[in-house]
Amino acid sequence: MSPTVRSSAVFARSRAGVLCALAILLVPTTGAAQSGAERAVRATVDTFFTLVTREKWDSAAAMLDLARFEPYFKSVVRNMRSAIPQRQATVEDLMATDSTMPRAVAEWQIGQMKARDTRDPFDYVAYEFAGIASSRDLFSMSIPTAAARWIEGQDGRTKMRETWRKQGCSLSDLPDFPAAKRTIVAIAVADDSTAYVVNTDDRFGNMDPGNLFFGDRVMRLRRITGRWRIEPRRDLLNPDNMAYSVGFDCPKTKRP
Repeated sequence: MSPTVRSSAVFARSRAGVLCALAILLVPTTGAAQSGAERAVRATVDTFFTLVTREKWDSAAAMLDLARFEPYFKSVVRNMRSAIPQRQATVEDLMATDSTMPRAVAEWQIGQMKARDTRDPFDYVAYEFAGIASSRDLFSMSIPTAAARWIEGQDGRTKMRETWRKQGCSLSDLPDFPAAKRTIVAIAVADDSTAYVVNTDDRFGNMDPGNLFFGDRVMRLRRITGRWRIEPRRDLLNPDNMAYSVGFDCPKTKRP
């Protein structure tokens, strides 16, 4: 089983980020304070990756720059509150589009549509925030909790489990999908409050050279009240604009 990728032209943006970080790396830096900062940055990122591997989402979220995550989360909530759900079709709507349709047929079709459309109109957030069953779940979340669910939602294992579940399969039948092994490639400390970490992983960092959407990624960290915190970005754990899908169906006899 391998992830199916659906990406847009993000190569230029991600490559530009890597080049900016590498440009900083070329600036000569000396001194014990600089090496000490690099060690602190490495420890922060290594700890974050370890927590993600162990699925300790709340602890991993505590290592993010939550002040930068908060405006994004509030914009998601604001957009959801202001969105107007589409009006559901009625029997009269169907009959108006087809003058030959008997009312009984239109009523049956409306019944089928309602039976299928049982989801929250905003359930798209479940793809970004793990464990969200409805918009109300998101509205009641604190910033730290939302950040934890956001990190969990970006993890490949979570995405695969959710895809498997949506197919009606038992999670006990899900093939092994281990955590990605992430590696720090380089660290650049720009100043006493900003650092960049070039990192890669064994899942997307060294794929087919014919695919230009993958490769090394760049994390930006900021020093806040003496501690390095990771800036939340869409490509924090995976390449941007990527989706997972299961490459085969589970046996129908094993569906719950």
